[in-house]
Amino acid sequence: MTRIPKSSKKILVVGSANVDLVTRVPRCPKPGESLVGTSFTTVPGGKGANQAVASARQGAETTFVGCVGDDSFGAMLRSNLEREGINVDHVKIDANDPTGTACIYVMDDGDNAIVVTPAANHGLTPADIEALHPVIAAHDVVLTQLEIRLETVEALLCASRSAGVFSILDAGPVRDTPIELLRLADLVSPNETEAEAFTGVPIRSDDDARTAAGRFHESGTETLVIKLGARGALFATPGQQHNAPAFGVNAIDTVAAGDAFTAALAIAWGNGEPANVLRYANAAGALATTKAGAQDAMPTREEIDLFLTEKSS
Repeated sequence: MTRIPKSSKKILVVGSANVDLVTRVPRCPKPGESLVGTSFTTVPGGKGANQAVASARQGAETTFVGCVGDDSFGAMLRSNLEREGINVDHVKIDANDPTGTACIYVMDDGDNAIVVTPAANHGLTPADIEALHPVIAAHDVVLTQLEIRLETVEALLCASRSAGVFSILDAGPVRDTPIELLRLADLVSPNETEAEAFTGVPIRSDDDARTAAGRFHESGTETLVIKLGARGALFATPGQQHNAPAFGVNAIDTVAAGDAFTAALAIAWGNGEPANVLRYANAAGALATTKAGAQDAMPTREEIDLFLTEKSS
């Protein structure tokens, strides 16, 4: 197996920062039903901030751009990012809206259900991106998601392309997103649910994933990595496809596993064949499921390398 070199990349993550309100439950409640939870925790999260922490722990020089409220939750999120060695000089503070939150049910089997309230995350605007052009140009990879305003994502992807900086769009969460937006990114990475929402193809097998990839290509999205959960991941371009199986682990919490995976893509992309890149990203995602929480569960580069060494022996 070819190893992914240690990262010397400068990664700019532009996206959401939320406080996760996490309740463990036996199963997801039905409409009108009340369940008794077994535990409750308040932890830093948000797809953007999660990916920034994952990137930093994997050794990249990381800058995070987002917007939080002028409240205790916002202060907590900034402080946590700083502890991880992440540059937060470009995090806005919104005096009008509270910090974003995510209400998360974690079920006994490790699956989760999430309701996100963006709030202050919507305070990041295209005008802010315009002011960031020199910052964007100083980075190797721009990584973003769909938990902030779509017009802000569009401005970011256009600015990245103009600066010649490689961009990755994590195409989640599911929302009414024009397919044209995806074409602006150099690499698009949806999960199964998101891929189905964009293509109309229910993904229950690897063949379904390949069919969905074909639909993306028909609409103008060229380079894809579809996260397939327990089935691993699919890399696809119009001329090439590669499936990488997932690693078997004792999963206790799948929250933010996709964020660990996507950050690993940013770290590893361009360093070897797609098979090796996906293997590395799958390892990062798998390790994230073995710990509770979002940012707390992000694995370090050393943990990923040790895991891959053990799996190769």
